[in-house]
Amino acid sequence: MKKDQLIQDWLDKELSTEEKLQVEEVIEFTERLKVPDFGKSKEEAWSDLIAKIESKPSDNLRVLQPNGTKKTPWLWLVAAAIIALVAVFGYLNKGEKLTTYTASDGELATIVLPDNSTVTLNAGSTLSFKEKDFEKNRWVTLSGEAFFDVEHGEAFKVLGNHSHITVLGTSFNVYSRSNQLKVSVFTGKVQVESRGNSVIIEKEEEAQLIEGELAVSEFNLNQTATWREGNFYFNSEPLNNVIEELERQFEIEIEVKSEIGQRFYSGFFSKTNMKEALQLVFVPMGLSIQTEGNQVIVE
Repeated sequence: MKKDQLIQDWLDKELSTEEKLQVEEVIEFTERLKVPDFGKSKEEAWSDLIAKIESKPSDNLRVLQPNGTKKTPWLWLVAAAIIALVAVFGYLNKGEKLTTYTASDGELATIVLPDNSTVTLNAGSTLSFKEKDFEKNRWVTLSGEAFFDVEHGEAFKVLGNHSHITVLGTSFNVYSRSNQLKVSVFTGKVQVESRGNSVIIEKEEEAQLIEGELAVSEFNLNQTATWREGNFYFNSEPLNNVIEELERQFEIEIEVKSEIGQRFYSGFFSKTNMKEALQLVFVPMGLSIQTEGNQVIVE
């Protein structure tokens, strides 16, 4: 770590001899830091490490700001951050690369993981994981929506948008798009962590992120995750979300020329017929539809 050329060049050009000695002490301190959990994404690991630095626990304070040293308190934080970033980035990037699967718009994809767990990806979704030693370190990252059928074994983790989902052996659906999160359990138990909140949910329960808090409620098993069969059910869903689903499933672009920000949709559509799906969503709301190729205008 001390011989890292990039850091050494910066130190040689910018710091005095006294400050270099101070940074050497910081380096020794950072080398004793524990490496973040391997199952976390780079962003989560770095965020956790920065939070620990900024929290300034008493033992760290003695190192970062020794008694009698007040000249450059910023130096300790900057040096520690730079060195820790190099350590974290290097650790998380070593070894085997991630294996990534993507279901494009209009497609579904089923993946059999190395432990024989299966994942079905909805359209516009991406799954990544490391194949090496997967049965001992069962973690995947998800962007989008997927249904998981997990084999029993070591703890299985799904890292999503500001979320951390942990199971042992179960089946569940995860919707993780933009700032939205919804986890629905079909069998077993699932622990959901997001934005400092944590809940454990069981069969026929779902956890949904609402205004930064995880809310738990019951759901209908027969109307959830039916996207795997091409059927989509909605209950008071923001119309914008329904439109995004229509675009993903039919590979179309929908331009809405009316104000729909506060409108919600309860109903159903099937992927088997685009014209019928558009009518089922928009006609009951008094909106007209014009289609030309993959362009749809709603007003």
